[in-house]
Amino acid sequence: MQQDSVDRLLEQWRQERPELDVSGLGLAVRIEMLAKLLRRSTDRSLQRVGLKAWQYDVLSALRRQGPPYELPATELARASLLTSGAMTTRVDHLEDQGLVKREPNPYDRRGVRVRLTPRGLEVIDAAIHARFMAAETSVNGLSAEERAAVESGLRKLLLSLNARHGG
Repeated sequence: MQQDSVDRLLEQWRQERPELDVSGLGLAVRIEMLAKLLRRSTDRSLQRVGLKAWQYDVLSALRRQGPPYELPATELARASLLTSGAMTTRVDHLEDQGLVKREPNPYDRRGVRVRLTPRGLEVIDAAIHARFMAAETSVNGLSAEERAAVESGLRKLLLSLNARHGG
């Protein structure tokens, strides 16, 4: 089996601290390294369509809702794991670019709904294609069976960590 940089790191720890179990570290470090590489790939793919990852996150959250592609600002913040203040700043920038618009929430006088503009829909649809292609390219080194196994294991790990950390 071919070795990677993490194998070498783990071997060094086995030699220096043989009493420690490094098996969990190997998986965690590989996930962290993959996350960095995948983020770079995502950033490059989105850069080609003129978006940053945070812009994609907000616009895609709206796009996934289906017509009329809108959400209350509070739900949009929750979906993006942001505070309402951070979401306000992001929506301001997207609104300045003509990608979203704010509308009064008919169900809550204090609330605001954020909606994709026609231009925003066009931009996010192009970005979705670029993002999906980058994701496919990133995992094409795995067979369909390997992808399913990795996805299943990562899902289980994510659910376990979320349960432990209240996510």
